[in-house]
Amino acid sequence: MFREQLRHLFSFLKRTLRMEQQLTIQELLLLAEATVNYGLTIQASEKWSALPPPYVIITIPELAFRFTKTPQAINDTLLLLRAMGRSEPLDCHGHWKLKLTDIASSCEYERAA
Repeated sequence: MFREQLRHLFSFLKRTLRMEQQLTIQELLLLAEATVNYGLTIQASEKWSALPPPYVIITIPELAFRFTKTPQAINDTLLLLRAMGRSEPLDCHGHWKLKLTDIASSCEYERAA
């Protein structure tokens, strides 16, 4: 009985400590940049017969695993990108649309210059 209560207490403390570790604005911006770069990598790795679509679909669990961050940190990053006009939620299951059109066209412009 006592062991079970102690185990629940420790798991509660671990969850609480993990929840309190919030990212700074600088860390969120770096994670947002990494997320956009990851989206560009996905877009470049696909084979398109014509122009690639102006967005990719990403999921919170996928990004959390890729960047070894909590789902809450990824959600905060996607909300930041949403405020910038770069992402929008698709459903309540963690799917997001990451817009890449402005980014891709500015990269092509820089290469041409």
